[in-house]
Amino acid sequence: MPTDRVHQERAAKNQSLFREVNERIEGLPNRPPTIFEVFICECCLDGCSETMSLTIEEYEAVRAHPDLFAVLPGHVDWQVERVRDSADGRYEVVQKIERAAEVAQHLDPRERQRSA
Repeated sequence: MPTDRVHQERAAKNQSLFREVNERIEGLPNRPPTIFEVFICECCLDGCSETMSLTIEEYEAVRAHPDLFAVLPGHVDWQVERVRDSADGRYEVVQKIERAAEVAQHLDPRERQRSA
């Protein structure tokens, strides 16, 4: 069984991959900020490929912090994150903790762009 640290790192890496895909969805041109878009659940549950609806404004509010992710309700892994907010049952905002937060911040595509 993996250690908590290994589990946290793996979870943050998996979620960071989904976040990067969502960054590309969000970056498509000519999208009004108040229209619902389909995003991939950014949870760390194996095999999850479910989608959720957020506006660009909602997604940007989540992305304002590199250790926050948007996940479907019930897709929280309490070993690596805590629920920070909920949006009318459509999605929850989770915040990474401990080692998972460090990895998520390191893998944030916006942070990499700023450093380049």
